Amino acid sequence: MMFRKNVAALIKCHDKYLACFRSDHNKWQNVQGGIENSDHSPIAAIIRETKEELGIEEKDFKIIYRSKFWRRYFFPKHILKKARFEGNIGQEQLWFLIEIKDVKCIHLEKSVGEFQKVDLFTIEQFLSNYSEWKKPSFYDFCREIGIVS
Repeated sequence: MMFRKNVAALIKCHDKYLACFRSDHNKWQNVQGGIENSDHSPIAAIIRETKEELGIEEKDFKIIYRSKFWRRYFFPKHILKKARFEGNIGQEQLWFLIEIKDVKCIHLEKSVGEFQKVDLFTIEQFLSNYSEWKKPSFYDFCREIGIVS
């Protein structure tokens, strides 16, 4: 058993953060996804994931920070049962802070369909609506970049 390598992005737009509402269950989360064999680096993976999940052009976003270290979390039992996570006990994430100038550059109709809508939240709103089992990793990244204490 191992941790699946994964990248995640906190996306800033002015003074708020982009929350993405999943299509398959009623949860808000960040853009995130596994690092694929075709990704030559974690940066390539987060660029690909951001484009795939938001239908956004690379010219419309900018990576402004990469976390200093990887963060791990364990999957709850209902996730462990999914075939795509077979052999993994959780995820090991490298976080990025990404900036966009306007939510109008997001085109979910051009995305892979993972999210049904997006919204801008304060960091407190985002954390209070986040999946409990993923929250420690997200909160720790927010502490690293100094937006929570």
